[in-house]
Amino acid sequence: MSQPLRARVQVAGVVGGFGLLVAALLVLQLAQRAPQSAVAIGVVVLAVGAWLALLGLTWPPVAIGVLLVALFVWPAVPADALPISPALLAWAGVLATSTIAVLRRRSPTPLFGAVELAMACFVLWNVASALLPHPYPTGTEDDQDFSVWRFILTSAVLPFSLYVIGGFAVDRRHNKIILWPILGIVGYSALVSVLQFTGPTELVWPRYIIDDPRWVGRAVGVLHTPVANGFLLIVGFVIGVQLGGQRTLKRWERAVAFGIAAATVPAIYLTHTRAVWLAFAITLVLGVVLAGRTRILYLITLVLVVVAVVIDWSNFLGADRSTGGVGSTREIYDRLNGIATSLWAIEHWPIAGSGLGTFTQLNTVDHQQWSDSTPWIQGFGISSHENELGIAAELGLVGLALWLAVLLLLVRRLARAVRLASADAAEDPGLTLIALNGLVVWLIIGTTVDLRFLDLPSGLVMLLAGIAVGQCERTHGPAPRPAVERPLVAMR
Repeated sequence: MSQPLRARVQVAGVVGGFGLLVAALLVLQLAQRAPQSAVAIGVVVLAVGAWLALLGLTWPPVAIGVLLVALFVWPAVPADALPISPALLAWAGVLATSTIAVLRRRSPTPLFGAVELAMACFVLWNVASALLPHPYPTGTEDDQDFSVWRFILTSAVLPFSLYVIGGFAVDRRHNKIILWPILGIVGYSALVSVLQFTGPTELVWPRYIIDDPRWVGRAVGVLHTPVANGFLLIVGFVIGVQLGGQRTLKRWERAVAFGIAAATVPAIYLTHTRAVWLAFAITLVLGVVLAGRTRILYLITLVLVVVAVVIDWSNFLGADRSTGGVGSTREIYDRLNGIATSLWAIEHWPIAGSGLGTFTQLNTVDHQQWSDSTPWIQGFGISSHENELGIAAELGLVGLALWLAVLLLLVRRLARAVRLASADAAEDPGLTLIALNGLVVWLIIGTTVDLRFLDLPSGLVMLLAGIAVGQCERTHGPAPRPAVERPLVAMR
């Protein structure tokens, strides 16, 4: 296929795909009102199938963009509306198009190193934990039909596969194909986060953003949790600033990027989530230090945020989360009792843990209290709200060691990519800064939530890190292995 024809096919695939997505969302709205409507379900299946057919004619970056959109709307799809999730179908499309790209030599053959080995070992340990008998049943407070195999797929296999595919299938020319769909879903999330409070609420979809009583006064977005919504908004802010700062883009494209970045700031505030606010502050500081010519925008935003906090200082220190207070203790007690429960589980099952997907049941049957001053009921029967301790409780110290190996090796490779991109004046550091920021924000929110339940954030972090590392190694070569000193051999 010639280059101009391939470009036209890609544009047609993207435009047609987004059109089909809009049609599918409208039909899903009808399906929610009439779940038994076979016509509605059939139209959705045809829309997704047609979209995947278009993807077969395009490159892997387009398929990845579709997957990100599918993961974004996954929480809004009724559980019984389709026989299989559109996100899993889109993921299958990514695997297929990536494999075809390698076989046709349009993408380089993936190289597997220490990071990929650690990821494979972590997945195998998850599989072993799913097969072994455990003292508690599996399940969560929100998903009584919990499947450990689906959990392994969404929490480990899918994000790790995106890291590998991003490393070999996304060239620098394709970065915008990845970043613009992310910016699009961020713009929608920012819009509904604001409309949730200002109205008209009739325009807000999905309806659980308005109707769910668990998150009153907090912007949950389409992802249905304030912390996941906040993560997406922060990453979108950085993408918007970096894209808007590229002078090669058209003026209207830069205006759209800057506009979405600006819209995320009030939406981030409306999440009323302390970990999100802390992550955003660190993002702004990182931008001031590393962003190059766009650092002035980070600095201006940081100054405005500080001024807003100073003006609203009394409410900021208050205990009312809905008015921006950070002094609420209920969530702190939840975390402390969750930590105590995790430590209790590690003490009783230090090697293999209590079993994959069992923390909620563990926290119900053997819920622990941090101290006498901590109300016992706080945090009772909920999932882990600290990522590493949740992994250690369910998978033991072996599972925790494998997970930390993945993180440390990944940080090492990403830090090299950031350093080399910053040192090369001819190289755009935007993608590496976006990837670094995403990883930092992801790790920060992991101190307050189990990251394994956040499908899109985990997949997005691994994808961006894989793209940044892969492009760095294609430009500068793989990281040199540390030299091994050999003992001197006596001369004969």
